[in-house]
Amino acid sequence: MTFSAASMLEEIERIVSFGIRRPGYEEGLKTEQFMLERFNEIGLSDTRLEPVPVNYWRPTMTRLAIGDPTADIPSFAVPYTGWTVAEGARSGAVYVGFGSDEAFDAVDVSCKIVVADMQFGELNASHLKGGSMFIHDPDDTIPEGTLHCANWLIPNFSAYYESWKRGASGFIGLLGEMPVDGCELYVPYDGFLKKTPAVWVGREYAEAVRSAATSGKSFQFTSKGEGSTVDSHNVVGILPGRTDEYILLTCHHDAPFASAVEDASGLSVLLALAEAFARSTEPLERGLVFLASSGHFHGGIGCREFVAKHRGGLLEKIVAAIGVEHIGEEAQGDGSGGYAKTGQAETRALFVDKTPELLLVLEEEVKRVNLSRTLGVDAYLFGSEPPCDSAPFFTAGIPSVCHISGPLYLFDPHDTIDMVRQEDLPKVAELFYRVIRRIDTIPAVALAKGKTRKRNDPPADPPPWFLPPEFFLGD
Repeated sequence: MTFSAASMLEEIERIVSFGIRRPGYEEGLKTEQFMLERFNEIGLSDTRLEPVPVNYWRPTMTRLAIGDPTADIPSFAVPYTGWTVAEGARSGAVYVGFGSDEAFDAVDVSCKIVVADMQFGELNASHLKGGSMFIHDPDDTIPEGTLHCANWLIPNFSAYYESWKRGASGFIGLLGEMPVDGCELYVPYDGFLKKTPAVWVGREYAEAVRSAATSGKSFQFTSKGEGSTVDSHNVVGILPGRTDEYILLTCHHDAPFASAVEDASGLSVLLALAEAFARSTEPLERGLVFLASSGHFHGGIGCREFVAKHRGGLLEKIVAAIGVEHIGEEAQGDGSGGYAKTGQAETRALFVDKTPELLLVLEEEVKRVNLSRTLGVDAYLFGSEPPCDSAPFFTAGIPSVCHISGPLYLFDPHDTIDMVRQEDLPKVAELFYRVIRRIDTIPAVALAKGKTRKRNDPPADPPPWFLPPEFFLGD
């Protein structure tokens, strides 16, 4: 089967053109309609929108100033945090470093703005390799050790919750560890509504804010926006097979900005595969379920809702699940505040359970299409579920695989068309086309052999990256 990079790029451009596709946004709802229309054009059956309730959170004005309220510091509202009163808040600030208990105990933060330096996790190739069951890196380009910071993981975000708990009027997180300038970082994306207003400040202004906080200067802080509970939607379409068993393919349609890699690139693969199988003269034994899921940027709620809705019905007929996310270029800081592409694909993981039949097919087909810089990683290397949108299918006991990478720019506005790894689009589509053809004839019992979780297991513990501290869960 031949896939066209040009055609797939056209799909990405259409999706990006809708704009910022955050959960519940009008731009996101337009994307849902686009995916539904494309499923219908391709000829899928039983196409539908399945409601997924989300917290619509949209900032309308964010402003931060030190001393003279006319001199603004660029800032960006931290996702799902609260709003100030309409006229904003003017108060003193306290600096708590990285937010240790000792730092908080040393100051009174009540009715003040807390300023803290944020820390990031790291994407470590040695860790990924150690948890890999196969590696395809023919040019030996995946290094040992750290690939880059994982700016979607902020281990000391607990400083925000401590500020809330102690009655702070606001919170400023300094992004000094970012490899580029700018304050626009759509993290955390847990969907959990938080009361204390908060903003990110980029590394280029971090020292000015830090110094002002330690010297006792006053801050003028305003964060205003809109919020309500609305329905977003999972978009579903089915291509029937000869039996009542199914293979599911999924990718999320929401995004932090008008994002191309996250995850218009994955949606282009979903659509290319739907067209390829719909037009094929060699029908599959099993049907295909295509799911463009909602709410990845709401704690990954879309696939969780799909699993809960269809448990005891369609879910029991799904013998395998395939997730596709992030076909991107590798990039690093250019030393001048921006990104520079390295010319290589971002190192990617194929998260997969230790299921011998699926593992064998994946390894052989990755090598056949020469999808370089690919690691077949244990799905549970990072804990109770893999760090991908399709994780609920793994924990529901379905043999699953998810293609995902984590480039630096996923959560800021630099995720533009030029960051898509264009030559890899048809490779990823061909990989999963071939995988589906091969596993179509493998009995369900054989595919399921070696799974970590069984279908009747109790629900998995939620992953820590989507959970607030326990004392806020009932707030």
